[in-house]
Amino acid sequence: MPKLTGGQTVIESLKAQGVDTVFGIISIHNLDIFDSLFGSQDSLNFVGGRLELGCGFMADGYSRATGKPGILITSTGPGAADSVGAMGEAYFSGSPLLQITTNVEQEFIGSGKLATHETKNQLGMFEAVTDWNTSIPQVESIPDNITEAFDRFQTRRPRPIELEIPTDLLGVEVDVEILNSRQPDVPKGDPAKVEQALQMLLKAERPVIFVGEEVQQLGGTQQIIELAEKLGAAVVTGDGSKGAFPEDHPQSLGQTMGRRIWGENPLQEWMGTCDLAIVLGSILPHRSTSGIQMQLPKNLVHVLLDGDAIGKNYPTSVPIIANSQAVVQQWLGAIGDQDVHKGKKFQDEIASVRGEMRRKLEETWGNELKVFKAIREATPRNTIFSLDPTVPASRATRCLDIYEPRTYMHPHGWLGLGFAFPAAVGAKVGKPDNPVICVTGDGGFQYNFQELATCAQYGINPVVLMFNDNAWGVLKGFQGDRFGENRRFATNLVNPDFVKLFESYGFEGSKVTDVSQLGKTLENAIGSGKTHLVEVQIPDGFGELT
Repeated sequence: MPKLTGGQTVIESLKAQGVDTVFGIISIHNLDIFDSLFGSQDSLNFVGGRLELGCGFMADGYSRATGKPGILITSTGPGAADSVGAMGEAYFSGSPLLQITTNVEQEFIGSGKLATHETKNQLGMFEAVTDWNTSIPQVESIPDNITEAFDRFQTRRPRPIELEIPTDLLGVEVDVEILNSRQPDVPKGDPAKVEQALQMLLKAERPVIFVGEEVQQLGGTQQIIELAEKLGAAVVTGDGSKGAFPEDHPQSLGQTMGRRIWGENPLQEWMGTCDLAIVLGSILPHRSTSGIQMQLPKNLVHVLLDGDAIGKNYPTSVPIIANSQAVVQQWLGAIGDQDVHKGKKFQDEIASVRGEMRRKLEETWGNELKVFKAIREATPRNTIFSLDPTVPASRATRCLDIYEPRTYMHPHGWLGLGFAFPAAVGAKVGKPDNPVICVTGDGGFQYNFQELATCAQYGINPVVLMFNDNAWGVLKGFQGDRFGENRRFATNLVNPDFVKLFESYGFEGSKVTDVSQLGKTLENAIGSGKTHLVEVQIPDGFGELT
């Protein structure tokens, strides 16, 4: 066994798991880890941000774009605390992030002696936003804990993990065994329940497949396409899974969201008229399902890795705790060459529902459709969109077609602002050949615009499509609706000249005032190969853009 310091053990263990990219910020407490990173620059790409929150979102964006765990290295106390918002978003959205953070020396943990950066309970700080976290007591335990983290990423619902290492362990040299990555068994469905669900599927005349966020992260799109085509089933996607089934596929009915924020959607009621729903990899969050009166049939098969979430918002006929891709593969194997197609009548009905959805959109959001049509026509099929929860993002959910998995990401867990830009940076690191567009507002962008410096330092080139209304636009609209136009308060913003801000980092920027300019400007920005701002000025609100 080689003699390695704690810092070297961390880096060598990550490399043994196939990690090739790490995000984070250097600190006095993690210097030994960074010294080991220095010696591994030939095999590990390090991206250093300007704030731990932004670094966490970068790691999340990297993970959502690549399907691989995002790795975040942070420091003790305030550095660790700055990342909690990103870990919370990853937890509730279902992203596999591994955060390795330091803590004060072992003798000071929980002592109350106020050592430098000492926290009352740093481990407890992360407990609420991680699937698992632990403090590592000795260098020899580091490989075991990192290996356990990667095993969990493959066998449980993807969620963040925090491993905490006391600073005094990082410089200690010991004999240590680096563990190779393992390939744990993918959780398959109980054969009896899989067979029960299959018989329901074969008997159904009008089945709908609901594709969820686990499919987006863990895969299964090709298998679901094959199943949908064999059956002639309708396919919808939920919050967090847009693009996990191609929205230009004949079986696709797009996203389920509707009502107040997302506009009227006939799909909400129509699904309840189907005779079977197959829910694959979705927790069916209240906010975007039962909370907006989305209807599902009484016959419901729910496949999910997180068994505790099954049945919380909708009664379930057949619960299957398993990986959705594995279960669909089990069904395909059982179906084989059988003719199980539901027939032309149901296909015509699917097409009719799709047409009605389009008519509703044109009635309510005709102008928004023009905007996103211009965006979609200017962007290649594999463009990755990273969005904040803003007015444009809520419209994009329904109006922007997405064709490939992992090309549409937004903070659907916590719904916090500031995600879009650093997540776009992380996505561009993971997918450098894909165009990456951050769709944000003037307020949301300023949460983490300091990561422009990260782009400049490391040559990372996303495009920022900013809709600037000089306001917290979502809140301004809600405030006016609820209290009246004359009682709007604290929602207007004073902003910098954003083009000049980009230029100060050596980047470029363009201002747009109407839809006719948008497509060409965006196309040029993508073609430039540089970090580029496309600022859409909408002083009267997004809906007034013409």
